[in-house]
Amino acid sequence: MKLALVLARAADLPAACALTEAAHLAGDEVAWFAMDDAAPAVVALIAGPHPPWLGDTDVTLCATSLDRRQLAGPAGARVGSQDDHAALLAWADRTVALT
Repeated sequence: MKLALVLARAADLPAACALTEAAHLAGDEVAWFAMDDAAPAVVALIAGPHPPWLGDTDVTLCATSLDRRQLAGPAGARVGSQDDHAALLAWADRTVALT
C-alpha cells in the first residue's frame, strides 16, 4: 500500500511519526507533504537525530510555508508546491490529512 500523510500542524507530528513507523513495519510505502506550521517542525525532525524510518519516507515541504518562515529545506527533503501535494494524493492508495 502507498500511504500519503498531509501535515499542517506541528502538534500532529507525533501522530504522523507513529503512523509512518507502523506503515513501514507493515511493508508499506509512505510519503509526506508538510505545510504551514508542520513544515518547520519537519525541518527540525530531519535536521536533528531522527528515527531510521525517516530515510525511507519521501518528504516534501511546502516552499511557500518555508519562505514565509525564512527557512531552507534540509538535505533529503524535496521543497515543492501544491502541485506536489496534488501528485502525492494521486500517487497514494490511502491518504491521512492531519490538518
